[in-house]
Amino acid sequence: MERRTKIILGIGIGVSVLLTTLLIYFAKRKKVKVSNKNPKKILIVGDSQSAIKDANGNRITYTYPNILQQELAPQGITIDVLALGGKPTEWMLSNLPAQLANNKYDRVILYGGGNDASNASIPLERTLENFQKMVDLAKANGADVFINLGWKVQGDFGNYKIIPLTPYLSKQEDWIPYVEKRKELQKLLPQKIQNANFIQPYDLKSLTKDGIHPTAEGHKIVAEIIKDNILND
Repeated sequence: MERRTKIILGIGIGVSVLLTTLLIYFAKRKKVKVSNKNPKKILIVGDSQSAIKDANGNRITYTYPNILQQELAPQGITIDVLALGGKPTEWMLSNLPAQLANNKYDRVILYGGGNDASNASIPLERTLENFQKMVDLAKANGADVFINLGWKVQGDFGNYKIIPLTPYLSKQEDWIPYVEKRKELQKLLPQKIQNANFIQPYDLKSLTKDGIHPTAEGHKIVAEIIKDNILND
């Protein structure tokens, strides 16, 4: 009986080691080799999460790209931003070619899809297609591409009870399917997108007032995460 128990235990340990090895193998296999080890010119593409100007050209000073511009400039790193509040990935894709035509980047960081997820007329398949096209454009420009998967849907982030209503949503519960759609997009991006690396979802410790946008303190956390990606990944 004792010998049988040891055999079963040994098989269990062996299976566990094998599964762990396979997980590590596939994780490494998924990671795309970075060509530009010390990126000096970086483009951030996105929406209100990354915007440093509003639609009228007025400065937005508290978002994480502002912090990165200030902290990385002494190291000779330039941060450009192509982002505007309320814009879907279709806008990002439409404006990216002109940005790339006039600049040569070492790294492009894509951070969007939230507005797509909040729009019932935009299927996730189209959002994923837009991401893949942006990755392909940036790679053709010679840039390494990282997709920022954004904040973890937890705590007040993604809390439908505090997300503001819109003319199309009459009660807070109407936000639930859109929050679920965002979670699904966050899961599908690493599965479906090729030739890009990913900044994994991060905990912003409920530093939000509307369930979607980080506060100034939340943006400081994002800035640290993106800075670490730039300097060490």
